[in-house]
Amino acid sequence: MKLGSLIDKNYILAGNDFNNVMEAIDEFIEIFEKKNILPVSPEDVKKVFAEREKLGSTILPGGISIPHGRIEGFNDLLIGLWIPPKPIQQGDEEIKVMFFVLTSKVGSQLYLPLLSAIAKRAQTQNFPNELIGKSPNQIHEILNEITLKKEVTVENIMTLQPITCKKNTTLAELADIFYHNGLSYIPVVDDNMTQIGEVTIKDLLSEGVPDYVKRLGNVSFLKTLSPFEELLKNEDKILVEKIMRKSSRSISKDASIIEAVSTITSKGYRHLPVLENGKIIGVISETDILQKVLRG
Repeated sequence: MKLGSLIDKNYILAGNDFNNVMEAIDEFIEIFEKKNILPVSPEDVKKVFAEREKLGSTILPGGISIPHGRIEGFNDLLIGLWIPPKPIQQGDEEIKVMFFVLTSKVGSQLYLPLLSAIAKRAQTQNFPNELIGKSPNQIHEILNEITLKKEVTVENIMTLQPITCKKNTTLAELADIFYHNGLSYIPVVDDNMTQIGEVTIKDLLSEGVPDYVKRLGNVSFLKTLSPFEELLKNEDKILVEKIMRKSSRSISKDASIIEAVSTITSKGYRHLPVLENGKIIGVISETDILQKVLRG
């Protein structure tokens, strides 16, 4: 199935000048209302979109905004596309393209494949700039180049090009990587991106607690950071290979989302490295599943 088959040319707004995403959403709601295809009143649709936007906007790399609403009992998928004449600012993000999506409360079977297809195009090509300045007919032709796959797999929602470290990375560098990227898990790889281990914030913190402290039954009397002094003093000399663990987890890019959820929940993992021929090509986390499936 092609993406263009889901978007009517009449629902492509090319160059229309709105001040923000919500104004564009209002315009699409009005268009669909005139066509008598809204499942509920325009006011109810606006409310659903407003409530979803409060949770946080869905913005893909490259400036692609996908505001969406879910309607109880609605079994269809309504999509509109807006390409502003120039990028608009939304918080810290610059929006170049906006897909309006209205689907069911539990999500149409095409919803996740839709997000996946758009995300994949955004990651591999300069998708927004392909659309800017084009007519609705030209845009529709481009959309017909994008194929939707019915199956939703780990590959569709994993984080590509994940941050990794080497065994000779220092703990000072590791702490900075955790801190600046908001991470808690990092795969350890060799020069060929083959995974050779893994390291977490807990591993780093454990290195800062001396063995004698770990053997104490009660450490409530320790009110200073003195047990961490050795780590703070030597963090630029201690290497990751000292604290990393052999990786006990992985998943294939072709695995289903349910398989990933089952592995994460049954094993108590928060992250799963995605391997292909032993090389790491991505990471899927419980947060990916929450943000892109449950609240995507």
